[in-house]
Amino acid sequence: MSHRTSLPVALAASLLLSGCFFSETPKFGLDSAVDILGDGGRYQAYERLEDGSYKKDEPMTVKRRADRAYDFVDDKGETQLISFHAIAGGYHVGQAKNEKNQPPYTYVIIRMNGAEALLFVPQCDRQDKSLLLRYGVTLTRQLECTIDRVLSPAEFFAEVKVGEPASKLVRE
Repeated sequence: MSHRTSLPVALAASLLLSGCFFSETPKFGLDSAVDILGDGGRYQAYERLEDGSYKKDEPMTVKRRADRAYDFVDDKGETQLISFHAIAGGYHVGQAKNEKNQPPYTYVIIRMNGAEALLFVPQCDRQDKSLLLRYGVTLTRQLECTIDRVLSPAEFFAEVKVGEPASKLVRE
């Protein structure tokens, strides 16, 4: 999996990667969204390399919306709508809306670490199969997982193995 891109592009690219979690309908309502990035601001993105170090990537502007979600806007003007929802252990699920609707919603995990936001892209094909079965996750032929039948998405994502961060954001 390649992690070379800013968050809006990384979220869009995750749609093309095998092993990601997605749904046809939103699993989290905006009424449960939290403002983990405050009112937003300017952020520098960093790509995580194989050796665990980080390489500077594109900067972006994060704008808090009235509906409790955020717009992540890169310097090219590309926007990714995402809302954050608290789960156990200080983590948050990011529910990203794909404007091209294929698939409509993808999911990432965010953990705030001081001034840094660590972004994790959990891989479906690396999860315990009994966990997926217990929550009603559907594994597709491309090793992607649809979570439309998951009744407790916050509980499910709290149990998912997140792996190593794919990237991080640091407020400028």
